[in-house]
Amino acid sequence: METTLLHSTIHVASFPSPTRSIRLKRVNSLKPTLSFTHPVIRFNFKPLNYRPVNCLSHPHINHQHHYHDHHHHHRHNDCSELSGPQKAVIKFAKATRWLDLANFLREHLQLCCCAAALFLAAAACPYLLPKPAIKPLQNAFLAVAFPLVGVSASLDALTDIAGGKVNIHVLMAFAAFASIFMGNSLEGGLLLAMFNLAHIAEEFFTSRAMVDVKELKENYPDSVLVLNVDDDNLPDVSDLAYRSVPVHDVEVGSYILVGAGEAVPVDCEVYQGTATITIEHLTGEVKPLEAKVGDRIPGGARNLDGRMILKATKTWNESTLNRIVQLTEEAQLNKPKLQRWLDEFGEQYSKVVVVLSLAIALIGPFLFKWSFIGTSVCRGSVYRALGLMVAASPCALAVAPLAYATAISSCARKGILLKGGQVLDALASCHTIAFDKTGTLTTGGLMFKAIEPIYGHWIRSKKTHDISCCIPNCEKEALAVAAAMEKGTTHPIGRAVVDHSIGKDLPSVSIDRFEYFPGRGLTATVNGIEVLKNIF
Repeated sequence: METTLLHSTIHVASFPSPTRSIRLKRVNSLKPTLSFTHPVIRFNFKPLNYRPVNCLSHPHINHQHHYHDHHHHHRHNDCSELSGPQKAVIKFAKATRWLDLANFLREHLQLCCCAAALFLAAAACPYLLPKPAIKPLQNAFLAVAFPLVGVSASLDALTDIAGGKVNIHVLMAFAAFASIFMGNSLEGGLLLAMFNLAHIAEEFFTSRAMVDVKELKENYPDSVLVLNVDDDNLPDVSDLAYRSVPVHDVEVGSYILVGAGEAVPVDCEVYQGTATITIEHLTGEVKPLEAKVGDRIPGGARNLDGRMILKATKTWNESTLNRIVQLTEEAQLNKPKLQRWLDEFGEQYSKVVVVLSLAIALIGPFLFKWSFIGTSVCRGSVYRALGLMVAASPCALAVAPLAYATAISSCARKGILLKGGQVLDALASCHTIAFDKTGTLTTGGLMFKAIEPIYGHWIRSKKTHDISCCIPNCEKEALAVAAAMEKGTTHPIGRAVVDHSIGKDLPSVSIDRFEYFPGRGLTATVNGIEVLKNIF
């Protein structure tokens, strides 16, 4: 989004040299302030009208999904949803401090990374060390690393089995521990380390994707200032009395005082005062809006300047910001298509693999004359069954949801809030996108583009009528005056002007008697002489 500074914005026909002084102003209304020369990019500013923000929410959201699949980083402290055998396992784990140790290992990413590094070091030993030192050092690395990833995995697997679940996580744990009995503990340890790291990364990226929702919640004040009003008659400003009320207890019809820099707690109507507000974090629109008497403002809007008395039109539960947060959190409960398929297919697949492994271990000696335990010459049925379990372990499927979490996190860093992985599934088959914006897509900030005098470069002479401007640096002087005035404000347009002036060779301008009118504009005296023209 680009800002064009107009000479008419500060209401002078021309900019004299710095030796002459003039009283200048900036008006906050975007209509006279912004002008775009690009044929496509236009700003049609209209009075602030309330338009509800529509959030996608599927009516068939399954609120009974608790995601109690016991991912490797799910705690088991809450026993309300566990079966009797599972509660017994958790009780035993608590008594032996197994649960505390598992939770400690889950919470510390560096320990899992350390385990992965030790496994990789053990794998590199044959290529770096003399033969006599390989086995002892490998065993030392494995003895330290395996518990770091195996403690939580074994507890999760045992809890799932106690609940009658045989899923991908159980199969992965079986395969990892089976590798120990096969003499390949290095491969099993790497399998668990990779699995744990994938889930840690998934949770990390998912939490990064929740930043926008947390910011929305933080924009909600815990309490508001409600004015004491009798019969809808507000007293004089000097006699205003107010009390602090929790935002959840604000009633429709209450009069609320909102100062500069504060957030609007609930959907309101401006009863008194004017101010510049922003609803960027609600709608994505970076344009500041001028709120005046009678305008409706959604809850969560932030007051950039001025002081307003607002009349609540909705309660906290019905306010725009609260509904956005609720709908977003509910939408994020919807698993992406791949995750739903993994949950359905993974459990059936894991059961088939476990049954086949048991069949090979128990029936193999009768059908193929294998020994049950086996020797160094001939592997027994147990070894073969464990080999099948390890080979069939779906490690690639188990970490597949990581792609969704990474994509959601990447979008969140760019300011795009995706309401769950199902959005990515929908985009895969999307051919046309309609953007609900004001004629253009922006980067979320105002950028200074050019200075354009609306009435041309003209000055008035005593001898002649309007003649061509004779000041070669009028644009530099215009920018210098505008930037000097805007340094005293926090308005987005002012910041764009000031940022553009940084590093440029501009004439020195002295600003005195600076006055800021919240929601309207500002005035200042330039170089000692006050000249007022077209003020508001």
